[in-house]
Amino acid sequence: MKEYDVFIAGGAVAGPVAAKFCAKQGLKTLLVERAKVPREKPCSGIQFPYFEKILGDKIPRDRLCNNELTKVEMHFPNGKVVSSKFPMLNFMRDTFDEWLCRLAESYGAEFRDSCRFKDFEETGNGTIVFLETDQGIEEIKADYIIDATGMRPAIRRKLRKERGFQEGSSGAALNYYFTADGQLEHNKLYQFWNIEFNNMMFAWVYNKTLNDGKDYWVVGTGYDKDIYMHLDSFFNHVKEVFHLQNVNIVKKEGYSSSLTFDDDDRIWLGEKNFLMTGDAAGLIDLTRGVGMDSAALSGRLAAKAIYFSRKNRKPVLEVYARLMKKLVNQTRRNQKRGITTFKTNEELQEYLNRSMLKMGLNMLLQSFLNKYRSGERQVLLP
Repeated sequence: MKEYDVFIAGGAVAGPVAAKFCAKQGLKTLLVERAKVPREKPCSGIQFPYFEKILGDKIPRDRLCNNELTKVEMHFPNGKVVSSKFPMLNFMRDTFDEWLCRLAESYGAEFRDSCRFKDFEETGNGTIVFLETDQGIEEIKADYIIDATGMRPAIRRKLRKERGFQEGSSGAALNYYFTADGQLEHNKLYQFWNIEFNNMMFAWVYNKTLNDGKDYWVVGTGYDKDIYMHLDSFFNHVKEVFHLQNVNIVKKEGYSSSLTFDDDDRIWLGEKNFLMTGDAAGLIDLTRGVGMDSAALSGRLAAKAIYFSRKNRKPVLEVYARLMKKLVNQTRRNQKRGITTFKTNEELQEYLNRSMLKMGLNMLLQSFLNKYRSGERQVLLP
């Protein structure tokens, strides 16, 4: 039976980042991903520039960021439109996630795809992990376990049963990729704040280069029910606003979660030597509309917690909770004041009137300060 210091399940963002920093610190690390990479990942790859500081490596933009965004255009419930300059990375998640996994390998982590976490058994001397591969069931032993398996976290659900979850879907997101003629700008992210289109955050439109090398428009939204109906309604609105013609949908993709969004149990960092990261920890911040940065930061801090715990003989969860305090508090604070708390567009507009100026100034300030902060101390925006 192979033995490792750290076992990590999940090859999206939190997992590879944790694996990279664990391996960099000399820990024998195994990272597994259930799918064959590159695999389809129906999530946005839009990120703020500080994301690279959290990763600790430069993203090869010529390969992964063919269509960077430079502006944001916000459409409010009262019809007002505000546009501002704001540079953002924009990459496809399948190729980006594969690059992250290979990056972890380059630092010394062992990476295996088509390898699924199946179960675990705690012993007095580490944890036995059962893996399902094409060759059958394999057993390994690890001192620390990191769950980075996303919105339907495999390890967390075995540890906590159904606490923090609900039956069925608590919310879903759906994207249509399409081609069209019209008045959309390639370098701009369009946000529509309207609970008729999205009652979880904002609905979106932007341009993306797919693996075939061609550019497509992406229109998407999130809702807690009837997702297709709401996206179709939003898409019709977009067609009208931007005078789109010759519209051709080439691809549809989506994902859902069973994590609760209005429960203190949602955010859970783990127990004993089991650490939760990213979406598996419940760090889903619908107000911000981005989650890759929080996933990456949690992965990096999980690695730091393990290294510090081993070196100083401190309980790893205690160290991790201390390192994660600011991020957890920000996520909880945003969730309490998020769009899910509003019942009408009038309430949402009133909130936006009060908060947008303050939020914009804070984003400018924190963007400036992030240039001088270390990767571990980045303040996530907005």
